Amino acid sequence: MGMGILLLAAYIIYALGGASPAPDDIKSWAVAMLAYVGACIVIGIIVQIIFHIMLAIGVSVKEKNCDDKHVQRIIKSSLLEDERYKLIDLKASHLTFKFSGFGLVGGLIALAAGAPVVAALHIIMGAYVAGSFIEGCMIIYYNERGV
Repeated sequence: MGMGILLLAAYIIYALGGASPAPDDIKSWAVAMLAYVGACIVIGIIVQIIFHIMLAIGVSVKEKNCDDKHVQRIIKSSLLEDERYKLIDLKASHLTFKFSGFGLVGGLIALAAGAPVVAALHIIMGAYVAGSFIEGCMIIYYNERGV
């Protein structure tokens, strides 16, 4: 979630800055948004890899008196998804789909009201970003509170 917020802040600075495309240059805006989405995916994968490496190092250090098979078993068991986590993920992703749907409808309403296409693109993208952020918050909330 932290990396998502930082990338969103970078995109907002880009969009409001002097280097941003003209409002009527839809192709450049679309390319910028796709680059942002691609960066989010790549950075998300990198963060997951780093997390798993740090988890393996942490378990290895904590269980330094155990053999490799025991350490691998601990790591594998900590990464398994149980039914509770699947339910939490399902409930949280349900909110993401709602935000995305409302954002799409909001973008269409903006277009119907005569707003520029770039504004509609930003409404749709903002809804997806907000949905993703809310999903992360709800996963944390449901893990703390329980389902």
